[in-house]
Amino acid sequence: MTENKDLKSRLVIGEKRDGRREYDEGARDELVMMCLKPGVSIARTAMEHDVNPNQLRKWITRYRQQRMAQAQQTSPSGADGVLIDTPTPVRPSVAREAPAFIPVVTAPSAPPAAPQGPSQALPLMVAALLVRLPNGVEFELGNASLDELATIVQMLGRLPCSGSTMG
Repeated sequence: MTENKDLKSRLVIGEKRDGRREYDEGARDELVMMCLKPGVSIARTAMEHDVNPNQLRKWITRYRQQRMAQAQQTSPSGADGVLIDTPTPVRPSVAREAPAFIPVVTAPSAPPAAPQGPSQALPLMVAALLVRLPNGVEFELGNASLDELATIVQMLGRLPCSGSTMG
């Protein structure tokens, strides 16, 4: 409790003509560090030290921004300037485990049999598509290749949704 009283008495060092108070930087930083501890109420701490809670929150934000800027200057970061917190592995054997994502390589499909004539060239698979929308619109496509169906489905997926069909 005497520590809080001492900090409270050291915090304000003067007043400006317009009534705003001037604060000691060391005491202000000490108050900010006190608020950064887990479970500490910023509002309660501010009221106990006769400081506006919003002002204390500004000090905390400024402290964190300065700390991030210092960390960016001292440690290498990515090209976009974003700091990445990488935890240290608990066990050294974790690094030797298989990666989470394994690339899948597919074998090329067998080439189609040589067509017996120019008019007899058929796609490998033929499918049909029937779309019925809630507003009554129907779209039917028969005897289309998978590539054609995929293109149509992608185009339909890119269409904007109207407000009248959203439920």
